[in-house]
Amino acid sequence: MKRVWVGLILTIGLVSGWAEEPLSRIGFGSCYKPEKSTPLWGKVAEFDPQVWLWLGDNVYVDFINGQYVKSNLESKAFEQGYERMAKSEGMATLKKLPADHVMATWDDHDYGLNDAGRNWSRKKEAKKAFVKFWGGEQRSDGVYSSRDFGPDGKRVRVILLDTRFNRDDPGPAGDILGSGQWKWLEEELRRPGAELVVIGSSIQVLASQHRFEKWGNFPKAKERLFQLIRDAKARGVIFISGDRHNGEITCQKDSGSGYPLFDVTSSGLTEVSSLREEANSMRVGNLVNTQNFGAITVDWSLPDPVVSLELRDADGNVQEKVATPLSQLAPPKG
Repeated sequence: MKRVWVGLILTIGLVSGWAEEPLSRIGFGSCYKPEKSTPLWGKVAEFDPQVWLWLGDNVYVDFINGQYVKSNLESKAFEQGYERMAKSEGMATLKKLPADHVMATWDDHDYGLNDAGRNWSRKKEAKKAFVKFWGGEQRSDGVYSSRDFGPDGKRVRVILLDTRFNRDDPGPAGDILGSGQWKWLEEELRRPGAELVVIGSSIQVLASQHRFEKWGNFPKAKERLFQLIRDAKARGVIFISGDRHNGEITCQKDSGSGYPLFDVTSSGLTEVSSLREEANSMRVGNLVNTQNFGAITVDWSLPDPVVSLELRDADGNVQEKVATPLSQLAPPKG
């Protein structure tokens, strides 16, 4: 997709100082079939995000003519999928944002095969199509990315992980990120300057009691992730995730980071699970069984800025919300 308009708007944004204004409104979501219409995008427009994050299953390239293709994906599936995405309500809603204020990672259905990992035979083709549409660095080992937004003292770092390209089969010693991405992630967590670090993962990081895909299926990798946060003394880390076709906010108080870790799961933009309840002893509030998008707001005007984590529905209601002072998302000094 050619994005000439984005370049023009980016130039205007840089001239006006948009790129360096404090980032106070982040929107995100996952699990979107672009051929479907939904009033949710009207509510995204009302929220008016400064940055939008696509967390995977942004388009279902393996869903063709109303059916999932479990094998023998046709040769033009990726091309056709992104053609649908280019014409979607979602892209139309976000068209005013500069290119570098829309970030994306993928999950299995835009990767091309349900629950697929590093052994997917068409992963290089999938990556080529993804990068052509979304932009980003030409990495040999996936589509992970990071960007900083806002001025000194009010800077937000967004890190989007790739949980597909290098992922092993699930198991106690299974890896998710691959050596190159682990090294890169450590550098991003240690890099100074960010007051808030938003880490996007296509699959849930904290929730572990359900039977579906999650970091909990890779316990060694999950502990390595927590250890990186501890060792880097990274402050303000918040996870966001998708995949599940429902939404929830999970909080783990004993991760060892020195402060509570939250995972805000927003899914789906169009897809809703028939599952009405499931176990999650760390859930804050209720499971959200309706179309939803995630919202992070930061009130930088306060002496101790307040970070609000929300799940919003197609009627404009805030289904779940957690608000916490930024000072409570910092490791102990010393």
